[in-house]
Amino acid sequence: MEEENIGEVLSEFNKSNFKNAYNLGVKLKENNKNKLLLNILTISSFKIAKYLEAIKYGHQLLKTLDEKDGINILNILGTSYSILKDYQSGNKYLKKYLLHDPQNIPIKYNLGLNLFKQKKYKEAELYLQNLILDKNEFRDSELIYGIIQSELKEYESAIIIFKNIINKKKYLSDTYFNLGITYQKKEDFLLSIKYFKKAIKANNKQDQYFNSLGVSYQKLFKYDMAIKAYENSIKLNKQNSKSYNNLGLLLKKNGEFQEALNNYTMALKYDPNNSDILYNKSICLLENGNFKEGFKFYKWRQNGKYINSDIFSLDEIENKKILIKCDQGLGDIILMSRFVNKLSNYKAKVFFQIPESMEYLLKGLDRRIIFLIKNISNYKFDHICTLGDLFEIFNINAKNIPIEDPYLTIENKWIEKWKNQIDKRKFNIGICWQGKTGSVVDEGRSFKLKYFENISKIKNVNLISLQKNEGLDQIKEFTKKNKLVDFNDTLDKEAKFMDTAGLMKNLDLVISSDTSIAHLGGALGVKVWTLVQKYPFWYWNTRNQNSLWYKSVKIFKQEENHNWKKLFLNLEDKLKEII
Repeated sequence: MEEENIGEVLSEFNKSNFKNAYNLGVKLKENNKNKLLLNILTISSFKIAKYLEAIKYGHQLLKTLDEKDGINILNILGTSYSILKDYQSGNKYLKKYLLHDPQNIPIKYNLGLNLFKQKKYKEAELYLQNLILDKNEFRDSELIYGIIQSELKEYESAIIIFKNIINKKKYLSDTYFNLGITYQKKEDFLLSIKYFKKAIKANNKQDQYFNSLGVSYQKLFKYDMAIKAYENSIKLNKQNSKSYNNLGLLLKKNGEFQEALNNYTMALKYDPNNSDILYNKSICLLENGNFKEGFKFYKWRQNGKYINSDIFSLDEIENKKILIKCDQGLGDIILMSRFVNKLSNYKAKVFFQIPESMEYLLKGLDRRIIFLIKNISNYKFDHICTLGDLFEIFNINAKNIPIEDPYLTIENKWIEKWKNQIDKRKFNIGICWQGKTGSVVDEGRSFKLKYFENISKIKNVNLISLQKNEGLDQIKEFTKKNKLVDFNDTLDKEAKFMDTAGLMKNLDLVISSDTSIAHLGGALGVKVWTLVQKYPFWYWNTRNQNSLWYKSVKIFKQEENHNWKKLFLNLEDKLKEII
């Protein structure tokens, strides 16, 4: 009787009635033992998209076969796992398949695609590269290979591949889009806009095309056009959390804080656990002066790494061992180190784990602090937290920020070293114009060295560069017509920040964009003018020129968004008054 039933199952299977074959097969008592039936159930499950069932029966079948005989089952297992997004298991069986049939093009494609989805771009490149070199245009392998080149920052290679696909008039909208993405990564935003528009012309139903177009417009400060692009993206996909988030970022940059918060709320409605959106909401609240609510979300910084931070009470730390770790940039470390200083006042034993590059500078903070550079495994602590947690631990608001200048001191040898390196008969101004590029935070906060041209011509002014790393390429062009002293070749060679700090202590004034130099000057008690956007990062948000964090720092904001020229004209007048 069982054999008759199997015959019925086989009949349905041979007629490609996979659903009927599956339904009949699962009813048989021996379906976990009979090779023929297991084979039918594995293939039929796969054909009717019951991938978990295909995996179950496939594994049972493999136990009864040599791997070589079960090569097609390896394919089904690999593909089923991949469709279920268990790429690691999918890769395992697809690789096993290739051991027996190494030239199988569809399997190499599927394995490359899996690795691409896992963002294992170098490994994915190996499998897809063979398809490209063999001039085998299997499915969209050439397009994916181009995207991989772009992800590996091989931008010129990616551009050649995408343009080759366009010449073949294949996958036009997707290829235009990815070409736009590549130019966007190269920060050639005009070209990226050109190709995003071509992608939209070829297919105007893709919300991600409009979203990326908005990003490029935003980078060029064309906010009205960026807003329109984001709104078009949202029209196509009402649940597009990325576009709501990007629109929130843009509106915040434009000072429209409530509208920005509304968009973050919509983004979180559709993606409630997205750490980037939660952190962006935090910064928006802080920039709007809402410290209490802002610090509730501040734990989502760095992809939510600090969501479960140890937030202890200051009243309970007497005689406790507390480890403070650094969690943000160099300027942030300088600004927040004041709180580490204050912890010692609560009779706690404070350990401060710092980057090796800041060892010399921060050791001038407080003798009670124990500084750790590398290994902390030899210590046991009662509490461990990061600098960013101290805002909440100290319950910081705009009225209770501990502000003391200076709270960092340096050895006198660093000051004496630079005493005779500058012309004391002049009004010496240290300048810094460029922060770290490529981040959302840097958008709009840096300016060009060329804006100092008129200041360099003011009688008795001596401009001295404090710029390090990025932005140095502007010096050559600037010094063709303007005077600028540049110590970059000798500055901070022995110890990071120490020559800069010693030099700054000999200056009459420092003028800086929002960089670590502004924080360093403030912590040292040096007179600093910090130049910021109309709606700056929350550290610098103040209703007048007085910094909330440093007594010696004055804040100069743009009157018009992104108009540095007008701000520098005001600076020139201020300088002429005091020189």
